[in-house]
Amino acid sequence: MLLFFSLVNREIKQLHHLTPHLDSCRRVVFSDYTTSTLYSISSDRSIAMVDVDTQATIKHYKDAHEVSLYALCEVREHIIATGDDDGVIKLWDTRIPTAIMSEPEHSNYISAIATDDSGSTLLCTAGDGMLSVWNSRQRKLIARSDEGNTELMTCDVVRNNTKVVCGDSEGVMNVFSWDNWGDISDRIPIQKEVCIDKVVKYSDEVILMGCMDGIVRATTLFPHHSLGPIGDHDSEPIEGLCVTHDESQIISVGQDFMMRAWSTARLNNEIEEVLNGKDANALSHKESESESEEKDEEKEDTHTRKKRKQISVQEVKAQQAAQFFDGL
Repeated sequence: MLLFFSLVNREIKQLHHLTPHLDSCRRVVFSDYTTSTLYSISSDRSIAMVDVDTQATIKHYKDAHEVSLYALCEVREHIIATGDDDGVIKLWDTRIPTAIMSEPEHSNYISAIATDDSGSTLLCTAGDGMLSVWNSRQRKLIARSDEGNTELMTCDVVRNNTKVVCGDSEGVMNVFSWDNWGDISDRIPIQKEVCIDKVVKYSDEVILMGCMDGIVRATTLFPHHSLGPIGDHDSEPIEGLCVTHDESQIISVGQDFMMRAWSTARLNNEIEEVLNGKDANALSHKESESESEEKDEEKEDTHTRKKRKQISVQEVKAQQAAQFFDGL
């Protein structure tokens, strides 16, 4: 069942519901290209494309996969990607009735799918602990990471398409550098042995995380600085996380059957304090470097003057010697 809500002044009200699936709905994604379109996947193996305004099902792929679907992502206009419990990844053009790509690349369930800003690169995390990278236009595998020791649960693209962050089942955010997909370039411990179920880019400097202990967390990137908890779902795991279009609120959905809205005001203040502190440290470091350079220049000038003085004495002596021999 799909439930639709309104959010006005942090007040959440249920509007209506639709039932495009026979079984539980696992993921929903609003289209970035048409405001009225919503995609959803289900454990009944189907995909639904719904018009939010008319409350009508536009398209329904009944047997989209052979097993239950788990991951969903809008790649670009008309193109979506899905992943299932067996590790199969599929690409769909919603203008045609069948998948345009089907690849059984992973040995375990596909936990999350993300794309770069252009939609050309597709990134998939899985329960086998690997990240796979795909060219969505050529529909072929670009690279696959080494197998990790923990399940990768979620992923997103950050830092202006130069980094990919992947939350794992042990409470660590694993960081991959773009085009270096073999192994992680950094690890950010978030909360020991607390699964990170959802990661969402808040800005190029900050990511949000929905965790198994029911807490919505945030951290800055490079340097990594843990920010105060944003919200709590009473120890129940968080299933969904997003930011409103005006970035004034963070919406979280937990296994406590609650949807909650959290103001971003406090988070923004904390981010500003941290980043200003970083800027101050950077400025202090720059001033220190400048002072050091000035001292080095002074030393060099002193050394040069001494050297010039020595050269001048030697030249005088040489001239005196030449004059002496010329007089003989």
